[in-house]
Amino acid sequence: MEEGCLSVPGLYGLVERPESVVLRGYNRYAKPITVKADGILARVFQHEIDHLNGILFIDKAKKLYKLETNGRNL
Repeated sequence: MEEGCLSVPGLYGLVERPESVVLRGYNRYAKPITVKADGILARVFQHEIDHLNGILFIDKAKKLYKLETNGRNL
């Protein structure tokens, strides 16, 4: 699926990611929680967790491209 990011404005790419994820962590009361997500929400979680690990989508993209301001590919 195509991804973009405010960290690299104007650049987009095709990134392969698993369709579903299971996240384990702690809530604000230090109680363990598990979150299951699929589809676009799973993609968003993976994208944001990559940021926490110092990874940008451009590090995983198979194909990168930039869009002109008029919407056409460069």
